[in-house]
Amino acid sequence: MDTPVRTIAMLATTITILAEAAPSSPLGGFIVPILMFAAIYFILIRPMGKQEKERKSRLDKLATGDTVRLTGGIIGRISSIDGPIAMVEVAERVKLKVLRAEIADRFDPEAATAAQPGAAATK
Repeated sequence: MDTPVRTIAMLATTITILAEAAPSSPLGGFIVPILMFAAIYFILIRPMGKQEKERKSRLDKLATGDTVRLTGGIIGRISSIDGPIAMVEVAERVKLKVLRAEIADRFDPEAATAAQPGAAATK
């Protein structure tokens, strides 16, 4: 009667003989990491690149008078744009000089209140 140790030893010997008899290809060990990188690229990296490209195109189209949201959450209206610097009016006669890259996106108050169902009911 075979003991479990003897069975395991026979399986290990058989696997060793098969591994030596049929050598694997040199790329066999690289297939899993390559597939993992491809999955990460198509699931995470590529969509984020597309979103950033769309955001930059929207920022290039900004003009004087547009209502914008800054990265810190401040909402204001663009009073002037001079290259990489924009003047954003956040209150009457209160203007902030900000980098154009720090403008998060164009702000639409109607869309913001529609996204929060409880906000419209409280006003």
